[in-house]
Amino acid sequence: MNTKDGLKYTYVDSAESLAQLTGVLSAASRVGLDTEADSLHHYFEKVCLIQLSFSGSNYMIDPLAGFSLAEFLEVLSRKELILQGADYDLRMLKKSFEFRPKAPVFDTMLAAQVLGYERIGLAALAEKFCGVMLSKAGQKSDWAKRPLSAKQLDYASDDTRYLEAIADALTRNLQESGRADWHRECCERVVETSGLEGKNDTKEAWRIKGSSGLAPKELVFVRELWKWRDEEARRRDRPPFMILRNEDLIELARRRAGSPHESLHPELKFMKRITGDNLARLESAVRFAENLPLSEWPTIPERIRSRERPPSPEKVEALLAACRTIAGELRIEPCFLASRATLTAVARHEPRSIEKVMEVSGMMRWQAGLMMPAILNVLGN
Repeated sequence: MNTKDGLKYTYVDSAESLAQLTGVLSAASRVGLDTEADSLHHYFEKVCLIQLSFSGSNYMIDPLAGFSLAEFLEVLSRKELILQGADYDLRMLKKSFEFRPKAPVFDTMLAAQVLGYERIGLAALAEKFCGVMLSKAGQKSDWAKRPLSAKQLDYASDDTRYLEAIADALTRNLQESGRADWHRECCERVVETSGLEGKNDTKEAWRIKGSSGLAPKELVFVRELWKWRDEEARRRDRPPFMILRNEDLIELARRRAGSPHESLHPELKFMKRITGDNLARLESAVRFAENLPLSEWPTIPERIRSRERPPSPEKVEALLAACRTIAGELRIEPCFLASRATLTAVARHEPRSIEKVMEVSGMMRWQAGLMMPAILNVLGN
């Protein structure tokens, strides 16, 4: 293992050094964990760096160095993990290595939300509990490039260095406030949802945000434009948003549905970036959509059609008002207790038990329990 920058962290870049770390890790009870991925720069996103802190030591593992991480990840999976915003890291670890935690996860960001902190980022928590100011200089790095600079590694090591101390302080506050069970349920939910199939792995991946209210004729173009974008992103190994943003894709789909067989709207600013073979492939996708028979148009899923039968607006607003009141008393964000979409589902289905509220709305038990008296009051017993 190579120690860089004094004793600040140990850089693990060989099978031998990883075996040494795995042996040390076996004796640990909990571990601060973070990852760096290349999602902002590549279509084929992957974990490019794994940071660990435990027992007063910090480690940086290079998973791109060409050795197996299987034994290390198996040992890591059995440790209590401390993460800041666990959802993304757990999703990426599953995608890259099929890693799933087998022991409890403590999410420091969720703890801060449960406690009602206004500032829930890692930098804010490190300042609050450890008195340090963290740099954000490496946030947008391309972590797939090698070698990594000392500046990048310094930034990355700070992401786990203070997690144990922050978790200790947050645990005390959760216990004192009687909200430890709320936080535990939030963390269990994150672990559960991070293990689900990613949307981009499904046949319905083309149903992007903002498309749910479109007509079938417009969805034809959304689907074919999405396929074109996805193929371009794969071919160039770039994130899809770098090829065409969702909002631009939907705008183009709407225009094509309203004015078929015309030019591809050169007046649109984003169209100026699409040229050459890329433009030719886009035109081909548009023509395909224009000539697709009605029998092959996308259908609107039942879960979306059901939204066309809206619940009583008065009940939705009453539930939102009650949520704001309860959240205000607890000093947490109303949307953390229940979102508008969640309460709209409650108003639509009119559940009369905590279990039913959880089923129709997706609320966690602690959220449903807090909202249940107001729900019964608004819906009527």
